[in-house]
Amino acid sequence: MPKSIQIAVDIPTGSKGQNVEWMTDYNVDDLGKFRCNIAVDTDSVVEYTIDSGSNWLQLNAGDALLAKCSYGFDIYVRAGDQLNFRSPTAGSRNLLLGRLDSIKDEG
Repeated sequence: MPKSIQIAVDIPTGSKGQNVEWMTDYNVDDLGKFRCNIAVDTDSVVEYTIDSGSNWLQLNAGDALLAKCSYGFDIYVRAGDQLNFRSPTAGSRNLLLGRLDSIKDEG
């Protein structure tokens, strides 16, 4: 069965400070997978949370995402999760691309 995008969320682009959440927590209402596409203008480690910031997990094995490169990640979620992103890297960076798509029926 082909994949279908059920929900599409644009993460607000622009300047993001160290350890500042990138959006209002996204409340997940179903079991599934979100495909996340991110690009930043400065080499930066990027983290996500599924519990409204109690625990942060690093994307890309903790390695910095390189400046002006697009990265894609799949994040598995459950109903009730609260999804958000941030960067612990010192200084600020501009988020050039931030997309979050709920993927259903992927075969």
